[in-house]
Amino acid sequence: MNQHRVLIRFPLYGAVATALLAIAFLGPGLYLLGKNSLGGAIPLIVIGVYILSVVGFYFSVGLAAAADMTFRGQQASVADGLAVARSRFSQICGWAAIATTVSVVIGTLERQGVFGEIVARLFGVAWALVAFLAVPVIAIEGTGPLGTMKRSASMFRERWGQQITGNIAIRAVVFLVGVFPAILVIVAGLTLISFSLVVGAVVMATGILLLALAILVSRVLSGVFGVALYRYATNGQAVGGFTSGELESAVRARGGRRATPPGATPGTV
Repeated sequence: MNQHRVLIRFPLYGAVATALLAIAFLGPGLYLLGKNSLGGAIPLIVIGVYILSVVGFYFSVGLAAAADMTFRGQQASVADGLAVARSRFSQICGWAAIATTVSVVIGTLERQGVFGEIVARLFGVAWALVAFLAVPVIAIEGTGPLGTMKRSASMFRERWGQQITGNIAIRAVVFLVGVFPAILVIVAGLTLISFSLVVGAVVMATGILLLALAILVSRVLSGVFGVALYRYATNGQAVGGFTSGELESAVRARGGRRATPPGATPGTV
């Protein structure tokens, strides 16, 4: 991670852009929704969610492209990654449309009582697994939305469970090392406010910054892991600082056996 600190700028820029666009689109939509003006609120909210999805995928594809360049021994900058994202803009827009539609469907199901909530959760988990490798597929292969879905789904079917294992491990480490200590600092700041407003505010601000940094690092690690897993699943290359043993332990086929990447000999990379 120290060798590729430039990657953290992708989720940082994406977060700033998302915040500004959320204020511009979702803010008025939510205001109108509060005024019970559904005719004006719903279009603004739907458009806002779609735009935010496009922006999120845009920077995620840029991150994946830059990570892949780095894995191949190239010097990758933010501009290099975003250049790839710009060249894939139509694919990103198409994929964002599918992702937004799925989000709307899941949100609608969640409001249909207990049964609907159960179906929504199952559907959400299935979608997250199938779509996990969508970003590296778009960044590296440049497929359209339907092609991306088929490609990501087929890779998942061949290696059932690989996406869950790595993400859970990454999120657990980030939580223990970054999120949990940041929460403790924020709580300490809240406690200190009653004794000293200035000291408490400074401690709280420090905790919030640590929490934001942990979230950014988590997104970078997830993006790097996705590209590394994509490379390992397609050609058996162990990249991104991961060893072949680590990637093999993250890749499981149905029935619990390890899956062999296409073109690789079992037990080798």
